[in-house]
Amino acid sequence: MKRGFHTEIHIVIYCDGCGDIFTDRDGESICFTTTNQAAEYLTADKTTGWAYDGDTIRCDGCVAAAECVEQGHRFIDIGWPTVWPVPSPAPRECSVCGLPDLEQEN
Repeated sequence: MKRGFHTEIHIVIYCDGCGDIFTDRDGESICFTTTNQAAEYLTADKTTGWAYDGDTIRCDGCVAAAECVEQGHRFIDIGWPTVWPVPSPAPRECSVCGLPDLEQEN
């Protein structure tokens, strides 16, 4: 039985692109006992949106941004057009990365 303070080693996953930490639905980091266990988890669970190609780990945000760089943004309307005081088109955002079309670089 352990008592008192002990140093224990565990593995957590960070995005190679932005440094974001891999967390569960409650925002807590997920700890693994080995790097193999962490890699198997990333490759088996496709619902997280994270990608691991055997070398690079990318979070869902970096995966989405890379997809938009390669294939372009896919904008959808997210609101109603403004009619007062000056008419303007409905606000739109990319359905992949979430970037508002007003923030798109030309």
